[in-house]
Amino acid sequence: MNIDEQLPVLEYPQPGLDIIKELTSPRLIKSHLPYRFLPSDLHNGNSKVIYMARNPKDLVVSYYQFHRSLRTMSYRGTFQEFCRRFMNDKLGYGSWFDHVQEFWDHHLDSNVLFLKYEDLHKDLGTMVEQLVRFLGVSYDKAQLESTVEHCHLLIDQCCNAEALPIGRGRIGLWKDIFTVSMNEKFDFVYKQRMGKSDLTFDFNL
Repeated sequence: MNIDEQLPVLEYPQPGLDIIKELTSPRLIKSHLPYRFLPSDLHNGNSKVIYMARNPKDLVVSYYQFHRSLRTMSYRGTFQEFCRRFMNDKLGYGSWFDHVQEFWDHHLDSNVLFLKYEDLHKDLGTMVEQLVRFLGVSYDKAQLESTVEHCHLLIDQCCNAEALPIGRGRIGLWKDIFTVSMNEKFDFVYKQRMGKSDLTFDFNL
């Protein structure tokens, strides 16, 4: 199957809701929507939600590179301007700060698994085991080890693919492009927006 049909994005017009309705359970559906805009079945606990969060400094760098790589977006501004837009909630899907906090507010819900990108790099095996338990999938040690090994191969391929900026997936990517003043401004905004939250991120590994 085409990847967009096998793993459709809920809010995209293509392939659309008709394709999603035709998929047999258990279905895998991607979305970038805020928690409050997800279908009521998710809010009611009838479906499972896996949320992946990434530290915002690395995320904004990767997001900038992503915008520049797509013909449909063709972003040609500077990273400094892009970062200002990010801090002021002026990019697609709105505020990162509100988005991540909304899902964090539900991270103890039985049907929500809140994962951090940095934790995958620190201990992929534990994260995969946590994931399969959440999904209720039976497995043995050999299957788990095989899955982790396969994931490591995929990560290596993605991080070294010619189609992607080298290193886009590594932790601490932000240090290659943030200036001192930009980092100070970002830290100030981050503390303002997330200072009262008990959600924390690793910015370096």
